Amino acid sequence: MKKRQFALGLSIVMFSATITLAQPLPKRFVESKSSTLYDVNALKTVSAAVKAEDAIVSGGKVVVLQKAGDGVSFKAVRTAQTLAIRYASTGVGIADVYINGKIINKINFHSSGNSSQFLNSVVKVKMPIAADVVIKLATSDVALRINQVAVGDNLNLPPDIWNLPELPVADGPFKPDWKAIGNTYMAPDWWREAKFGAWSHWDPQSEPEQGDWYARKMYQENSPVYKFHVKTYGHPSKFGYKDITNIWVIDKWNPEELMALYVQMGARYFMAMGVHHDNFDLWNSKYQPWNSVNIGPKKDIVGIYEKIARKHGLRFGIGFHNTPPRTWGQFMPVKYLSDKNGELKGVPYDGLNTVADGKGKWWDGFDPVDLYGPVHSAKDAPLRSPFANQFMWRVDDAITKYHPDVIYFDEHAGDSQVDLGVHMGLGFLAPQLIANYYNKSLKWNKGKMDVVVNLKGVGGRYNSFQNSNELLPYVEHSLVKSSEKIIEREIMAYPFQTEESISEWHYETGQKYLTAAEIVKILMENVCRNGTLLLNLTQHNRGDLDAVVVTTAKDIGAWLKLNGEAIYGSRPFEVHGDANVYYTRNKGKLYATCNNWQSGTVKLTALATDGATLGKVTKVELLGDGATTELSFVQNEQGLTVNVPTMSAIAINGIADATLAAGYRVLRITHSKTWINDDDPGVMIAQGWFRQSNLNNGDFNNDLTTSNVAGAKWSFSFAGTNVSVVAPKQAGAGKVNVLLDGKLVKIVDLSASGDSKRQQTVFTAKGLKQAAHTLTIINAGNKPVAIDALIVNDSKP
Repeated sequence: MKKRQFALGLSIVMFSATITLAQPLPKRFVESKSSTLYDVNALKTVSAAVKAEDAIVSGGKVVVLQKAGDGVSFKAVRTAQTLAIRYASTGVGIADVYINGKIINKINFHSSGNSSQFLNSVVKVKMPIAADVVIKLATSDVALRINQVAVGDNLNLPPDIWNLPELPVADGPFKPDWKAIGNTYMAPDWWREAKFGAWSHWDPQSEPEQGDWYARKMYQENSPVYKFHVKTYGHPSKFGYKDITNIWVIDKWNPEELMALYVQMGARYFMAMGVHHDNFDLWNSKYQPWNSVNIGPKKDIVGIYEKIARKHGLRFGIGFHNTPPRTWGQFMPVKYLSDKNGELKGVPYDGLNTVADGKGKWWDGFDPVDLYGPVHSAKDAPLRSPFANQFMWRVDDAITKYHPDVIYFDEHAGDSQVDLGVHMGLGFLAPQLIANYYNKSLKWNKGKMDVVVNLKGVGGRYNSFQNSNELLPYVEHSLVKSSEKIIEREIMAYPFQTEESISEWHYETGQKYLTAAEIVKILMENVCRNGTLLLNLTQHNRGDLDAVVVTTAKDIGAWLKLNGEAIYGSRPFEVHGDANVYYTRNKGKLYATCNNWQSGTVKLTALATDGATLGKVTKVELLGDGATTELSFVQNEQGLTVNVPTMSAIAINGIADATLAAGYRVLRITHSKTWINDDDPGVMIAQGWFRQSNLNNGDFNNDLTTSNVAGAKWSFSFAGTNVSVVAPKQAGAGKVNVLLDGKLVKIVDLSASGDSKRQQTVFTAKGLKQAAHTLTIINAGNKPVAIDALIVNDSKP
């Protein structure tokens, strides 16, 4: 497969490096039944390449390649799928691999530190027997010393993380194409039910307790973090971020206690940090030796979290922040700089350290390039870099090991946004990554689509599809979009996630915290718009929480224990709220969450008579301590007015936050129009159907599920003896096939002359058996059709 390429300065080059083990690399390749070695004597020189004596290396000789076109050649004596070179270099460059005169791959290499320190580069090839093989230097400003070449099907070498091929997409129904994924995927029921997640946004950058992005800011001369680092640890040329990872101690980390607290807080899923922009993996990573098992804590943090989360009944997620634009484009290049002023002016930061520099130090045997990357410019195209392939394989490694229910990326799904001079987004990598994850998940979930991908920049103010807006409907249908600290302006057609932190993302000494009331407000602002909240409880460097955070979490949980029916499993109402009120629907009930509760009256103007969604109100109840309180009300064309006696304004017991205890109360409203919306629980399949919200045309709940694709299928499971389909009828609309339990029962024409007709009962079936049934609606042609609601009930005796 083709390798990623990127630009350095004015020339297009292919950077490289090789994986380095936690112990010193082997001195030479080992020949076996499945491999063949070629030492210097077996290699022929090409162009101006020369053989030279080197007493340190195996065989006492090397071939020196000094300019583009210099190389070595040999005749293959076996078929092979892998080729490796053992090399030394003091620079970064690429070599081309020719088989029978054609370039079939590129070898990335980077500085080993000196001419006596050797590394391995390993690439995939398709080598026939008796093939003429040539390896030529492609860059002219970097010398390469080759000691050995090995070929075979199994070289017994670790994977070379800088020469990985493109990740193949796992077999399955999901293809790496936005339209194909969008026509197939639907967010699983558990996600729609959860509404609230807990996040452990915690890694070695927490160690200094100086806030977020420490791994970048410490290399920015004269920044507050740089000054702190120099004063506390020393200059970044002598004590760099790699050294921070080694001193990260987590002796106060108690994952059992944390998970119990998350559950008590009311979270339904948990997100572990997999890797941040710093590029340090928090699991037993196959493709990143700089990880928490080898260095620092010496623990598989992700693996431990996964087991404990599942034991506590939480869905489990992994967050990946090491995307090519963030890590390769923004975090790595600053490490290759040096101070512009002062005593150490011009002395390179430790980003230029090599494996040779580690001799006799704590990191002996580890290659800093694996953490910091080979030297490159921030302007180089991240998605075409070799790091892009490595990123994909690392994600695949984690999902294969831990089978997460959700994976989160701190990155845009598209590629039209620019940040800090870097083109952001996963771009063409995103559908490959998603299809691979979805297909693999079907295997471990026994064919059930039950996982979620979170990506950013899907529409909205940071839309990353500005160059391909036609893809947005499919992208929205392919994943659950996520945004950092952004409350959507309106109800969204598809579920979304908002990320929030109780304080700084990484602990910062002296930080202030959100209160429980403020967090519940943010939660409700999201849920009423069809969203979910993912909340980080900021941990100290050693893994524990401040006492105020524990109290806040318990307060949130106590409030949710009383009022959770307005949140968990809910759907939006036709409007998200009134002044100081958030509306949600659940199981035929309407809920009004008030954030300024007091005695007197509560005026709910959106709940007037003759609305498109709300029927005649028959009961209003205040949720409370162990029981509900029925309240008197008046509903008319001006809205619903609820009378709140003084006794009903008493604060909830057991909540320390006075504002939350007294000011946040929930009304359960019973009414006569208990229809099932087109997006309510029970929808099983929505292939080729897309949702539209905020239509303001008089539709039930102000939204529709629509299709203009022949064969598009929408299915709903229900229990009842009577069912009716409600849909709009309008000029130019097509027909739908209605199936009950797999059998075609009617073809419905949704066209009409004149003005459109909303909320029309277009199909009814009565007298069904008292059992579970499946209603399926299929677009019978290529004309537009829509589904608005269902009416399900039992026949009266």
